[in-house]
Amino acid sequence: MKSQEQINKIEAVVLYILQHFKEGLDYIKLFKIMYFAQREYLATYGLTIAEDTFKARQLGTVPSNGDESADLKGFISSIRVDENQNVYATAAPDMDYIADMEKEELDKTITKYGNVDSKRLSEMSHDDAYKAMCERMKDDPQKDVLTLIDIARAGGATDAMVNHIRQVQIIKESMEC
Repeated sequence: MKSQEQINKIEAVVLYILQHFKEGLDYIKLFKIMYFAQREYLATYGLTIAEDTFKARQLGTVPSNGDESADLKGFISSIRVDENQNVYATAAPDMDYIADMEKEELDKTITKYGNVDSKRLSEMSHDDAYKAMCERMKDDPQKDVLTLIDIARAGGATDAMVNHIRQVQIIKESMEC
């Protein structure tokens, strides 16, 4: 279960992306932009933009925040979905939840992938992290969540950055026990 602050952060990120696409976005493009921004940010800084995990689906990686739909009910009033399944922002993002460095990464990702069609983005998201997860799923279908290390490696993280992410995760896990 996500904290209210984590939910607010995810909402801010989604609305920030959506506000750049006045004509709306389909879910695939929205999810891929979120994934690519997270991947690059992890590889560069060892940090996540939003506390969310990504799962393997046929069309590539998708955020798992939809699995906690009860947590996201308030968020639903901030978006509109039309008959073609295009998503639009109906509210401005709360920029207090997005750091300047995160905004820069989101802007770079939007610029880089904003004009790429959803089908191509889907193919592009079948990266090393996705392939590693698919291999794990052969053993256990419930192992459909990409780890932060998987995502960082797919983004080109150095071994030192991967070790840093690993140490942060170990500390975080030990504090939750």
